[in-house]
Amino acid sequence: MVSTLAPELRYSGSKDSVHWCGFEVLDEDRFKSYVADRVKARVEDYEASDPFASDLRDLADSNAATEFVENLLRAAPEEQPWEIGEALAECVLTDDAEREIYWPWNLARDRRVPRASLPGADIIGLCKEGDTVSLLFGEVKTSSDAGAPPKVMYGRGGMAWQLKDEAMRLDLQLFSLTWLQARCQSNELRALYLAAADRYVNSLGKEILLIGVLLRDTEPNEKDVASRAKFLAEIIEMPTRAEIRAWYFPVPIGQWPALLRGAAT
Repeated sequence: MVSTLAPELRYSGSKDSVHWCGFEVLDEDRFKSYVADRVKARVEDYEASDPFASDLRDLADSNAATEFVENLLRAAPEEQPWEIGEALAECVLTDDAEREIYWPWNLARDRRVPRASLPGADIIGLCKEGDTVSLLFGEVKTSSDAGAPPKVMYGRGGMAWQLKDEAMRLDLQLFSLTWLQARCQSNELRALYLAAADRYVNSLGKEILLIGVLLRDTEPNEKDVASRAKFLAEIIEMPTRAEIRAWYFPVPIGQWPALLRGAAT
């Protein structure tokens, strides 16, 4: 299993409390292995500690029943590239050696209902940097658009606007806080959640980390993110921080579902 993608930094910049950067992954075989192993586990939610899956597996008392349970646990619609993108974004953020990212819950579980659409951020977690813990709200966009920036960065459904809403709309923040609190049940996660929530409340809702992740199969181009990051910098201010990270991969996005299934491309 490939634990990291060994990306190369292609560009970076900052304006006030907003930072942006672009990473390129050059090793195609490494990327394929990463998707087929690590990202697949995140998308399909194979977790030994998942109580639902554990209960079903414990009930199986024959090889046939065990096989049936495994087929049942996989009985979800074929993953779309954007769903793979969200899992991929969580994985690459977790790889960041400069901080600890905690995802208390796999959002894939909340999409088990066909055509389910969740409000709020695409990814929700906790970020520990030294002794500081912050709420993390993120948006993920996956695009093969030849334009720079791609269309997914613009408009009310675009990344920059969604991050602005996450920074300013109390209803979205309330949903994310409620969702997160209910899923931080272990002692460790509850302590982290309370530390982050304390900073949030006593900063009057400003102490949050916003992360936008743009996933591309095009050539690296700073124009993909710089203008939208600068737009965001005009709206938010410290202690709210925002990062927009672009990732460029060597396999076309349309082939990612096949990679997840282990098919050759």
